[in-house]
Amino acid sequence: MKTLFHRLKDLGLPKGKYAIFGSGPLLVRGVIQPHDLDIIVTKDVFEESQERPGWILKKAPSGSPYLDAGIKIELWRDWRPGIWDIGKLIREAETIDGLPFVSLESVLVWKKLHGRTKDQKHIKLINEYLKKKGLS
Repeated sequence: MKTLFHRLKDLGLPKGKYAIFGSGPLLVRGVIQPHDLDIIVTKDVFEESQERPGWILKKAPSGSPYLDAGIKIELWRDWRPGIWDIGKLIREAETIDGLPFVSLESVLVWKKLHGRTKDQKHIKLINEYLKKKGLS
């Protein structure tokens, strides 16, 4: 079975038009093992992807639209809670193994805003990771 990152690479999303957010930046660093990948994309990529076979437009409880094709990868054109500049997050993404990842600092801010039980656990793990790497 292909990893989530291999599935993402197979989608052929254009460089500079997407970045991995949510728990993906934790997965690449071996901090956690999420069940899916949340990908922020530019408006044009979101609109083009709506035309791809198999992608279904859905709405999150926050009201944010996203695309799901049942492959454990979701495409998001905005990101909540909070107000995020998707273009800036994509431009400032860190490339790891050929894929762009939103910074851990941004993930940390987002998880604090979201505040779910799993986010509280992830906040602790991120802080431990950053401390271990000498980044905090």
